Amino acid sequence: MENEKYLKISQDLEKNLFELKSENDHILSYSKEAMIICTAAFLDLKNTIRQTDFFDRQDEIEFFKNIKPKVYSKLIYFTNIFSIESKRPHSSNKVQRKYLNAELDKLQIFVNDNLDFYKYYKCNDTLFDTHYFVREMAEIRPCIGSLHFLVDPDFSTSHDNTVAVFIANENLSTYLKLEIAKLDSKFGNSDPLLKEDEFISFKYFWTDTKIALIEIIYAFDAVGVIKGENGKKIEIKKLAEFFGKILHIDLREIYVAFSGMKDRKKDRTKFLDYLRDSLIGRMDKDDQ
Repeated sequence: MENEKYLKISQDLEKNLFELKSENDHILSYSKEAMIICTAAFLDLKNTIRQTDFFDRQDEIEFFKNIKPKVYSKLIYFTNIFSIESKRPHSSNKVQRKYLNAELDKLQIFVNDNLDFYKYYKCNDTLFDTHYFVREMAEIRPCIGSLHFLVDPDFSTSHDNTVAVFIANENLSTYLKLEIAKLDSKFGNSDPLLKEDEFISFKYFWTDTKIALIEIIYAFDAVGVIKGENGKKIEIKKLAEFFGKILHIDLREIYVAFSGMKDRKKDRTKFLDYLRDSLIGRMDKDDQ
C-alpha cells in the first residue's frame, strides 16, 4: 500500500472544506455541512484500507500517526464547533466570553488527562510508535465523545484517536481565542492577535468570504505593488499575515485557497471582477 492515495483523500478534504467555506460563512450551516464532508472522507479512508491494507509496519505507523488523525481531527473539530455554537448564549459579551473560556478550559483538561502521551506526541518521539500506532499491539481505547461509532479494531490503534483529538483541540483553541478577541474588540480592549505597537487602533473586520480577500492578496502579489522597507517584494505569506491581522481573519490556508482558485473552471477572479464592475457602476452613477 502506498500512502499517496491516503494523502490525496486528505488533500481533497482540505480543498472541499475550503470551497465550502468560501460559499458559506454562517458557522452553524458551514460546520454541519463540513461534518458530512469529513465523515465521507473518513469512510473513504476506511474503505480504501479494507481493499489494499498496508505495505509494511512503518507504512501502518505513518498512516495511524499522521494521516488518519489529520482527517479524523476535522470531523471532531466541526462536530465540536457545531455543538459549541449551538449552545452559545445569545446574551452579553461578558456572558459569551465566560462561556467560550469555559470551553477553552475543557481543552486543557484533556491535555492534562493525557499529559505523558501529549509530550510524546508533541516532541515527535518514535520510541513507542509500534505500541501506539500498530493495530494488534494494544487494546483499543474508547473513542472520544459522540463519534464512538467510528471505532473499528481493524481501523484503529490504541492512540490514533487521541492524536486526532489533540489536533482538533489545537484548532478549537485557535477558533475560541479568535471569537473571544472579537468580543474583546467590542469592549475596546486590545486584540491579542496583534502586537502591542502594531495596528492597535484598527478594529475592522472582513465581512466577505476568505476566498474573496485571498483573490485581492494574490492580485497585489502578482503586480508587486506592496513592498517592504528595503524596497523588495513581500512574500505572499507575509501579505496574508498583514491582511489577517488588520482585518481579524485567519488566512493560514492561503496556499490551499489559491490552488482551489486555479482549479475553477470559470470565474477564476470572481471577486476581482465583481469589484471592477461595482467601481465602474459607481462611476457611471456619479456621471449621471
